[in-house]
Amino acid sequence: MSYSIMMQKKRIAWTMLAALASEGVNKFVPLLTMHFAATRLGAQGFGVSQFAMWLIEWAILLVAFGYAQSAPVAIRRATSDLEKRQVAGVLVINRLVHSALAFCGLYAATLLNQQWSVYRPAVMASAFILFLTAFDMSGILIATQRVGAYSLVTIFAKLLSLAGIWLMVRTPQDSAVYVTISNGANGAICAGSLVLAAYFSGISAPSLKQMRRIWRMSAPFALSVVVLAMVERFDLYLVERTMGPEGAGWYSGPTKLMQSLVPPIVAISTVFFSEMVRTQDDASLRQHLRLSLLTVMMFVLPLIAGTWFTGGAILGLIFGPGFNQQAGTLNILVLNALAHTFILTIGFQTIGLRHRMRPVYLALIAGLACGTFAGPFLVSKFGYEGAALASVASRSIAAIIILVFASRSGLVHIRELSEPMWKAGVPALGMSLVLFTLEMTGDFPMWAAIACGALGYITFFVLINRGDAVAFSKALRAGLKSPDPQDIRRNS
Repeated sequence: MSYSIMMQKKRIAWTMLAALASEGVNKFVPLLTMHFAATRLGAQGFGVSQFAMWLIEWAILLVAFGYAQSAPVAIRRATSDLEKRQVAGVLVINRLVHSALAFCGLYAATLLNQQWSVYRPAVMASAFILFLTAFDMSGILIATQRVGAYSLVTIFAKLLSLAGIWLMVRTPQDSAVYVTISNGANGAICAGSLVLAAYFSGISAPSLKQMRRIWRMSAPFALSVVVLAMVERFDLYLVERTMGPEGAGWYSGPTKLMQSLVPPIVAISTVFFSEMVRTQDDASLRQHLRLSLLTVMMFVLPLIAGTWFTGGAILGLIFGPGFNQQAGTLNILVLNALAHTFILTIGFQTIGLRHRMRPVYLALIAGLACGTFAGPFLVSKFGYEGAALASVASRSIAAIIILVFASRSGLVHIRELSEPMWKAGVPALGMSLVLFTLEMTGDFPMWAAIACGALGYITFFVLINRGDAVAFSKALRAGLKSPDPQDIRRNS
């Protein structure tokens, strides 16, 4: 094995470990903060905080404007180190302009709509996050393979936010405090990414021509991200409009658990995406895509299967009494993780890298149209579960359209997509059988059921995919092992 290949495997392995550690914190800390929020604020206060954060997220999308997706492409096209540093300068300047526009729009929305006046204190208290978002350099760090360092900043900021919420959020009147501290962590992460980008790559003042060029390059990504956000979040608006802040609070429990599955999906796929950016041929691109899908499916499918058996107990444990009644809503919403995987890996990464974003956002618009059209009827008939059904239908339709386009255009082969599905899906079915048997034999504690389910999944996966398990183990050991000096001299 050549030294360069060994170093590449080592970089991928350590980056994967750092990203998974970061997402472990990103998954564990938000669950704790939501536990404090739901149990201390109550359903009404929790609903106020969640819908206020929902409004702020729309303003943040205007600030982000697809720059995180276009930055790796711009870095890839750069012909000199100076041009790469100027890309970072473009992101800061352009997004500061977007921040000012987003703040004005957010202030007008909460001022003119009297029904949203209850959310205004929490929204205005967190307005500073819009300007800190302008310093987000995650796209630069991905393009320069600095995901590991960025993950460490994320871990530190999330732990600080957890401590702040634990100390300062005490009563139902602390909704604004909770929103401010939660968004403050994201602002600190953006500021930290700016420091890392300046240290590793440097930042230089761009020209007006570069600012316009990267803005135009970002516009298709921005449209896709906005439409994807609508697909992901329109269901909360339907619930709030029908059932008010308290209804939004009850629905936010299963919604937040579902959303906690998305960051690990993004983290795992981002590791492969940073390598996909460097590939030039379609064969290598499809190989990275297959590995990315298999790795993500190993995470997503057992969680989907396990949620049907333990979802109600987990909701009650995290959010408090009453939320376990939302188990049916969670069982439906968790199916979104599968659709989101295909939208992200096939749509944004594979198709997006080939500069064909139009079919992606057309698929998302089609899914959104179906979901919003059927949503009011489903909510009126089935309540919270109806909103969940509308959400799953919307994302699934978008994912199917994206898969059909990618297959017909030759970017992916259905055979390559079906292989990760059955390799990770059959062990998930075996795990479901274990959990079903435990459920039939008696009232097992939740932690015992989770442990037995995880052990069952690992056992079935190794038995069914012995070759892949051995190859993955060898690759991981080779990536973590420091290269032997004799091997370096031999391969030189």
